Amino acid sequence: MQTRSRVPFLPLLLATASLPLGAPRALADDAAPPPEDDTFQMDKLVVTTATRTEKLASALPMTTTVVTADTLDRQFALSGDIGQALAQFIPSYAPSRQKLTSRGESFRGRDPLYLVDGIPQSNPLRAGNRESLTVDPFFLEKIEVVHGSSASQGLGATGGIVNFVTQRAPEADGTRSILEVGGTTSSRFKSDGYGGKVGASVATRQGAWSAVVGATAEHTPMAFDGDGRLLGVDNTQGDTLDSDTYSFFGKLGASLGRRHSLELMVNHFNLEQNLDWVAVAGNRATGLTTTSAAGEPRGRPARNNVTSAALTFTDRELFAGELTANVFLQDFSATYGASDTPSTRNSFRVNGVPTLDQSQIEADKRGARVTWVRTFADLGDLGAVTGFDYLDDKTEQVLVLTGRSWVPPTTYEGWSPYLQLEKPFGPVTLHGGVRYEFAQLDVDDFTTIESAGSTFVRGGSPTFEEPLFNLGATWRATPGVVLFGGYTQGFGMPDVGRVLRAINIPGQDVDDFIDLQPVVTDNWETGARFFGEGWKASASVFYSTSELGARLVANSAGIFDVVRERTEIYGLELTGDVRAGTLGTIGGYFALVEGKSDTDEDGAVDYRMPGVNITAPKLALYWDRSWTARFATRVQSLTLLDRSAPNPSANPSGDFDSYTLIDVIGTMQAGPGELSLGVENVFDQHYITYYSQTLDGSNANNFNYFAGRGRTLSVRYRFAF
Repeated sequence: MQTRSRVPFLPLLLATASLPLGAPRALADDAAPPPEDDTFQMDKLVVTTATRTEKLASALPMTTTVVTADTLDRQFALSGDIGQALAQFIPSYAPSRQKLTSRGESFRGRDPLYLVDGIPQSNPLRAGNRESLTVDPFFLEKIEVVHGSSASQGLGATGGIVNFVTQRAPEADGTRSILEVGGTTSSRFKSDGYGGKVGASVATRQGAWSAVVGATAEHTPMAFDGDGRLLGVDNTQGDTLDSDTYSFFGKLGASLGRRHSLELMVNHFNLEQNLDWVAVAGNRATGLTTTSAAGEPRGRPARNNVTSAALTFTDRELFAGELTANVFLQDFSATYGASDTPSTRNSFRVNGVPTLDQSQIEADKRGARVTWVRTFADLGDLGAVTGFDYLDDKTEQVLVLTGRSWVPPTTYEGWSPYLQLEKPFGPVTLHGGVRYEFAQLDVDDFTTIESAGSTFVRGGSPTFEEPLFNLGATWRATPGVVLFGGYTQGFGMPDVGRVLRAINIPGQDVDDFIDLQPVVTDNWETGARFFGEGWKASASVFYSTSELGARLVANSAGIFDVVRERTEIYGLELTGDVRAGTLGTIGGYFALVEGKSDTDEDGAVDYRMPGVNITAPKLALYWDRSWTARFATRVQSLTLLDRSAPNPSANPSGDFDSYTLIDVIGTMQAGPGELSLGVENVFDQHYITYYSQTLDGSNANNFNYFAGRGRTLSVRYRFAF
């Protein structure tokens, strides 16, 4: 039994909603219902991520989620954990690891492509699972999410797209400034459990010029589980516990007349774990979780250090359409901790001697994205989106203590022209398009490290060409019912670095190595959207398959390798929201995902995919209510339901026991600013995180048996002027 108690989440959710704590926006006097907003006016929710141009979410032939500014504001008043926010709001997104790594945080059973203002953050050549932490949430305006395989934004979106949209300058002349100060602590008020954050930004527009400038600094403290024990630090993959973060963000825009404009964006993010704590092994057999003790771990601190920049040119009247041309660069560095165990020392041995070491992923991206959009009125409002993407990505994984190369320098260069068309026929709109991927992978001759046999591998420059298609339709059957369905393809790489560093058979040639072939996914989805006065709902089912998928399997040292095999993933997503008069707004979702792979390579899937690939069934609920013009509350719950191990008769480890977490968030007007209060895990539930519970094989050890955060209190004061 992995959880101490079960919480009857629905009765407690409703009972807790009466607690006198506030939510982020005062909306109406007394208990009057809030005004119309984006939550219910579905036709006003606009996304750009799915189609490269602004489109109504309700008119798209795929499932999308838009997490608006107010919703993000509430969540980040509770916790700055971006993974937790994504899990709370995206039905088929796996639960947060609550660590620096996002390994296991899958999306519809596959990898998401993370973007910041359309700039790719993911590292397909060596997917180190650090790509979701490259921008401070203080600078986010909204999050746009496309569910399922999509090639619309390029390489990597086999599970979906998560686009972090950053702050913009005001639409009209003027200046808007924000100063924010916050703190967090465990409800047990123990030493080393206090953290804080300060952030400031200025956004202005004056005539032809606009600018947004801001900076943040944060200390994330140690945390405690529901039994009051220190959480275990992850000294290998990296942790946000006892870490320091600073970031800088800036945008500078210039209007070059009525037709043209330029914008430069720069984002720098640095998170570094302090070397003050070491993990103390738990005991999986007895249910004792990993904890921490004061001490200095070996090696260098784990950290994320990322700098991104983009220059965007817009021509609003090019050939009666609008052209957007964007060039970008990113310098990405992720350092992992030194794992000081006999098995990992043996993995990094030198001349037969087991050796302490740690790795660092270094990735440099350069690219361009060109989009031209036009609606041809004389062709029956035929909409066209066309252009091309270019990406040059050079990645290496080095062993920083001994200066060796674990993954050799590897370069991916690809360009991709595309054409997307949309044609309305009364209440029915047809969508279709094609994207063609031309790519080349360059790897020099290299020799693997000793644990892979010091194997010489002949380099090469394999090329890939892949047409990717999509076809869909939406039908507004009635004013309140939209039916949709479609077929899309996604294109990704199978974590080239993991494949290369694990080669241990002599005579291999990069040009002929089948495990380096791309992952091409086929995704079918159909569903319906329903909406009316003060309510909305949706239902969708999906099926995704890949003839040469990529599944992670732990080797004898607990290090994941890539296995290439056929995979099939399928699922269901249900969502609903209703404004219940003076009671406020109630809503939530249910998601069920399952997947199988072909482990015996007979052409038929036969093995249920484990928790590192597939999330448990999820149920999320929330209740928002404005009590007065200055005071409101939000209560939310997230329930992960039971999921059995992939092969319980042969290996019972990997079973997952459900748990429910309930949070209360609020805001009240206090003086010239806004005071936000948050209580995460209100009932101090003791639970083992989903990833830790579902690990099996050699990777399930006593140093990664992590409990989740117990009751945590947050307070934030924001002053806007």
